Amino acid sequence: MAPRRRVLILSADVGEGHAAAGRALAAQIEEAPEQAEVTVIDGLAAMGLLLRGVVEDGYRVQLRFMPWTYTAVYWLLKHVPPFRLLTQGLLVLFGSRPLARRIAAHDPDVIVSTYPAVTVVLARLRRTGVVSCPTVATITDLTGLFFWARPGIDMHMVMYGESMSSVERIAGRGSVRKVRPLISAEFLQPRCPLRARRELGLPEHGRTVVVSGGGWGMGDLEGAVREFIGVDEVSSIVCLAGRNQHLAAKLRRSFAHEPRVRVYGFTDRMPELLAAADVLVHSTGGVTCLEAMAAGTPVVSYGLPVGHARVNTRAMAALDLVRLAKDTKQLREYVQASFSTGPEHRPGAADRAAEQDSPAAEVVLHAPWRVKAIPRWRLRAVALATQLVLLLGVGTWVMSTDEVTAVATMILRVKPLAQVKTSAPDVGVIVRVPRGSMGLVASELASRGIHVSFADDGSVLPRATIAALRSMGDEVLPEVPGSAALHWVRTRGVLGSQARALGLRHHFFYVEPRGGLTVGQLVLARTAGATPVSGAMRLSARGSLPQRPTRAGDVVVVELDGSNASVLGLERIVSWLGGDGLGAEPLAWLTRSPSISASSSGERASTVAPARSSAIEATKGSPFSGVALNGSPSSSVASTTGTTV
Repeated sequence: MAPRRRVLILSADVGEGHAAAGRALAAQIEEAPEQAEVTVIDGLAAMGLLLRGVVEDGYRVQLRFMPWTYTAVYWLLKHVPPFRLLTQGLLVLFGSRPLARRIAAHDPDVIVSTYPAVTVVLARLRRTGVVSCPTVATITDLTGLFFWARPGIDMHMVMYGESMSSVERIAGRGSVRKVRPLISAEFLQPRCPLRARRELGLPEHGRTVVVSGGGWGMGDLEGAVREFIGVDEVSSIVCLAGRNQHLAAKLRRSFAHEPRVRVYGFTDRMPELLAAADVLVHSTGGVTCLEAMAAGTPVVSYGLPVGHARVNTRAMAALDLVRLAKDTKQLREYVQASFSTGPEHRPGAADRAAEQDSPAAEVVLHAPWRVKAIPRWRLRAVALATQLVLLLGVGTWVMSTDEVTAVATMILRVKPLAQVKTSAPDVGVIVRVPRGSMGLVASELASRGIHVSFADDGSVLPRATIAALRSMGDEVLPEVPGSAALHWVRTRGVLGSQARALGLRHHFFYVEPRGGLTVGQLVLARTAGATPVSGAMRLSARGSLPQRPTRAGDVVVVELDGSNASVLGLERIVSWLGGDGLGAEPLAWLTRSPSISASSSGERASTVAPARSSAIEATKGSPFSGVALNGSPSSSVASTTGTTV
């Protein structure tokens, strides 16, 4: 005698349709000629408490309190592949090991999934070789097959022939079979409508309408019931609130004085109700519509909910499987039209069964070994490549952002220069001005007796420009260009070229860009021996003056646009500093090469700066005290070609 085949069915308590499909399939397998041992478990629960809570409870909360969020999530899953891949990846990440352990404990010969989220994880286990037996997935919807169908499933069972081509596009040729609907056999049994009404205590005369919101009682049930109260030929209205006890209580209160209305919660008498009904008004589609069609009961869809249920119902209406009512007026019209195909005109159950395809039990018990497990070396290669891509992506982001630069400065022990310890009543002024206006601005400033450090605009200045600035008593500092995607990789080369043009060697200062340094710029500049200058404050020459006082040794970065107004603005800033008894000088006045050293705080120390140049010397164009145009070794201060540390 051949051993009994062990069938494991993975269902889910997310809406009644998935659980009902699992129960119906189990009953069909147990009644099949071949002996089989069937076990039905909650697949979501088997994937762990975390996923069960997020998917099952989250879905319930979304539909009840924030239905629009489920519509948004479904749209993202359908139209945004990266979001869909991320969702599938998270399901596999958190659900694979728990589900694999539960499957191994049952040691099945074939596994069936009735819920898409479980199917995703099961397909992954099958493709990676963790599950070595055939796998089957049920598909009860017409649409949303991007989650229902998976390449790792050996066979898909669909209820609608229109779904077959879509499934094969996703999972491959020969991966789908159309089967008889996964509903209880009671819906296929011939029933007398009048007898069903007697058993339910409903009026035998007149029309009976069943209004259903599915397992969770979704949709405008109250609106539909009120519409049929005004239809004289309707003698009874049965409203099904499913497991939504709050809605059931509300409906009972609302229609307590209406004898034609009966409100049920979750009921196991659907076969009798559908046999007694002249029409089913349903909101969610799915398995309930399959049950109604099997019973020969016309279906009108009204009060469409959110997400896949709405899309699926519209697809069914496009195939004339249901009538889709957009409002209560159209609802009444379609229901009254359905009365012409009442119980006396319904086809016999035997005739309907003869029109169906293969029994689902036969497909499950003879499921093919279609899926080939991915070789382990390929899985390891993909895992390694994924890790490298993630590492590269995260590393590129870290190096390209300024969000974590503060952390990098602490790790590298680099603190951007903002203030210099000095006993001289001076402030270091760095001017940022467009490259084309640099010479004219320097000339205007020199005529007013103002000497500053110019940032070189992130480029290598011509020798003539550098010489002209030196001759007017100014100095030039390298500057890192503004950060852009992957441009930080050129930081060392850019600074090196600027330093050579300015005659700088080894350790030197450079000006931070407007938006701040990225981690990559900070690291590569550090390897070149360069220290950033951020400044104690950054001012616009045409903006308002700061409220806080300036101290001796502060480094001030001033933005000029090259216009006369901005030059006058800089003169206003110098006058403001003079009001505090401070002189505006190039950074070279505050830093002297022989005495500069890095401290734990990142500040730079210097000896007392030499006497400042007078306005008369600057006006004549002669170099101010402490500036050696030749960069003579005997000079006691930093070279005017740049401040050297």
